[in-house]
Amino acid sequence: MTISRTSVARRAVLALFAATSLAAPLASFAADFPNRPIRMIVPFPPGGATDLVSRRMALAMEKDLGQTVIVDNRAGAGGIIGAEAAAKSEPDGYTILSTTAGVHVVNPAIYPKLPYDPLKSFEPISQSVIAPLALVVLSKSPFKTAQELIDFAKKNPGKLSYGSAGSGSSLHQNGEMFKDAAGVDILHVPYKGAGPAVTDFRGGRTDMMFSYVGSVMPSVKTGEYRLLAIGSPKRLPLISDTPTVGEILGQPGFDADTWTGLAAPAGTPPAIIARLNKAVHAALEANKEYFQTNGYVIIGGTSDQMKQRIQTELKTVTPLLTKIMGQAR
Repeated sequence: MTISRTSVARRAVLALFAATSLAAPLASFAADFPNRPIRMIVPFPPGGATDLVSRRMALAMEKDLGQTVIVDNRAGAGGIIGAEAAAKSEPDGYTILSTTAGVHVVNPAIYPKLPYDPLKSFEPISQSVIAPLALVVLSKSPFKTAQELIDFAKKNPGKLSYGSAGSGSSLHQNGEMFKDAAGVDILHVPYKGAGPAVTDFRGGRTDMMFSYVGSVMPSVKTGEYRLLAIGSPKRLPLISDTPTVGEILGQPGFDADTWTGLAAPAGTPPAIIARLNKAVHAALEANKEYFQTNGYVIIGGTSDQMKQRIQTELKTVTPLLTKIMGQAR
């Protein structure tokens, strides 16, 4: 069959027309973004650290975007339910996910089948903050130091318990990291979010808790909690007299920090990701004093930097988590 030059030229023109016809509305759509409220899915219940950070970010992002940012708590299964809902949403920028290391790194490491892929299902927008974790007990607890708690746990395997935001959550991950590093057996009690876990801890139904420094400091200041240690590699200026877990265990590499960030469904146009990234940075600046005085470390950064962090942690953290969490089941 012979194909004429005229036929080839006609096909080329038609292909170019089709491409530009699709690109023009997309560019126009992105340029008009946002023109209605945005939904921010938080995959944990109200009251927890991720929820509190998300709500502060949402309020500040509203001012930069000129549209309401509605926080939608979709709790359950260590963040899986909310993440799945976000991944299956339209990739138009009007549904975004407030995610964590637990959702994007821990869950893929410990669950063989997830309804989302940490890299293929999302377009990262930006990291927001690093949240150092702290080990706390109630002020009426007999443990005055972390070493006393560790010594008791070694002599009484399984007698102590700690609550978390759910199996696979960052609080669960770091609790198991602590147990593995200290060589102790402490019962893990999973809840449907940090809020319920805190309620039972305050009621004395669990003995200890690993939670975000920013979340526990108000209760530490009022005397309700006793702060025993932090999970950061280095002491925090805010609480410089509090030792790190690494110091106590003689393991300077111990790191139980976690991060938060925002992501959109895969396929969200780059121009919209860039616009949301700008709003995130404006929100971080607006909340700078609050985050710094409450023990958070501001990160920010680009979409690519967030993607690189996820890729790196999936490679480096997964083997450790698979070992630790496998033993915890």
